[in-house]
Amino acid sequence: MNMIEGRMYMKRKGFTLIELLAVIVILAIIALIAVPIIINIITGAKKSSNDRSQELYIKAVEQAIARKNLTEEFNPTSCVVQSDGNLTCGGVSLIVETTGERPCSGNITFKNGKVESKSIDFTCVVLYKDASGANAPDLLDGLIPVKYNGSNWVVANLEEEWYDYDKQEWANAVILNDKSKNKVGTKLNLNTDVKAMFVWIPRYEYKISEGTGAREIYINFISKETTTQTTDYIVHPAFTFGSDELSGIWVGKFETTGTATAPTILPNVQSLRSQTVGEQFTTSQLFNQYLNNLGDSHMMKNSEWGAVAYLSQSKYGKYGNVDYTGANKEVYKNDSSDYYTGRSSGQPGAGGYSASGACEYDNITNRGGGIGSCGGGASTTGNIYGIYDMSGGSWEYVMGNYNNTKGHGIDATWFNEHQKYYDLYVDTNPNNPLYIGHALGETRTWYGDYARSITGSFPWFLRGGIYDNTTVAGVFGFCGDIGCATGDWSFRVVLASTT
Repeated sequence: MNMIEGRMYMKRKGFTLIELLAVIVILAIIALIAVPIIINIITGAKKSSNDRSQELYIKAVEQAIARKNLTEEFNPTSCVVQSDGNLTCGGVSLIVETTGERPCSGNITFKNGKVESKSIDFTCVVLYKDASGANAPDLLDGLIPVKYNGSNWVVANLEEEWYDYDKQEWANAVILNDKSKNKVGTKLNLNTDVKAMFVWIPRYEYKISEGTGAREIYINFISKETTTQTTDYIVHPAFTFGSDELSGIWVGKFETTGTATAPTILPNVQSLRSQTVGEQFTTSQLFNQYLNNLGDSHMMKNSEWGAVAYLSQSKYGKYGNVDYTGANKEVYKNDSSDYYTGRSSGQPGAGGYSASGACEYDNITNRGGGIGSCGGGASTTGNIYGIYDMSGGSWEYVMGNYNNTKGHGIDATWFNEHQKYYDLYVDTNPNNPLYIGHALGETRTWYGDYARSITGSFPWFLRGGIYDNTTVAGVFGFCGDIGCATGDWSFRVVLASTT
């Protein structure tokens, strides 16, 4: 190869830097032109597919109305699209049969049986729901779902597992002090980030198993629309709130804390006491302001206490938790003589107490010997997901009254104006069939818990026992009192969603 041929070979060896830059610029220009076109094509295809799905669905809706009119007069003015694509029209269900994609939310209005306007969504997020059959938690405005990651409570992802009633992991939610902390995965400091914690009790029907003494309560979770029970089962009365049927209730995870004008529900702080029953009721309703007045916060009713106690005594509660055996199935007592919430003696009701209590609620280390954890054992699930302070701590007033008898802070007119907020007892017999589900006659003296009914002189129910009670403290314990303010009596808050 001569010199000239060598130089020609070297020139043909590759691109120069300028040539490479030119190619890159040309490719960038092509990308700038092509990407928007491709995006528009994809968007257009999605829109076309969505339009086609809407057309098929609307035709199917009109056909469903026509079929229904063959057997009865049915001329709805508006319908709500349910998560399964079927409709609810003024309380009447309408099954929609379509071969196309089904929407998962929205509204449709009609005129003369034809669709007049629509706003329907085919792209709803699929929310997590466990396999137990429990109604999904109704997250009121201001309630943030949380999950325990082994060391911290974190904001939960609603599309992923954050509760499982089959594993005694009841759904928990919080009201935040700082709403900017609501991002999924955020670790929460209960002392600074959280105002209140609640636990979801889903609607259910129950049956108490055969036998004597404390035993299993069979539970079937049921839908909000189910008001008739399975044979031998009873729909628990706590889920009827005035004229509304509820899919569940949110129950304060701890006894109420904070002050009369700024209440909280937190662990490891002293409970709010020294209020009359009327003052407790007024304080409980202040939680509405934390929920943009979209919930119905109230002082726990006696029947609602019963709903928690029965669920705890089922396979979904501490009774079903395999970490506990024998007598340790009972919820452990809070033994704090200084009334710190969420504390535990590490055993069922027994003698002895201390100012701070033996264990804090998050002391969930397994203690071996089949008795589960010291702190978790004081919850209704035997783990950190349950409700605390229902055995020991302080006695808790509940909204259960004998024959509309006035108490402290309650006048005669109160009963007429607040009928849905309390349970009325027309006699002092806890075995009266009217009081089933209230954890009175059906479960009387279970685990040896205290059992003394209300009377004309002591017309308001107290529940759970106090820190220095022995075996008589427990979730099935009850007695009556006059509704006065003492340093020993606390209360609990419940949230109901009636929308």
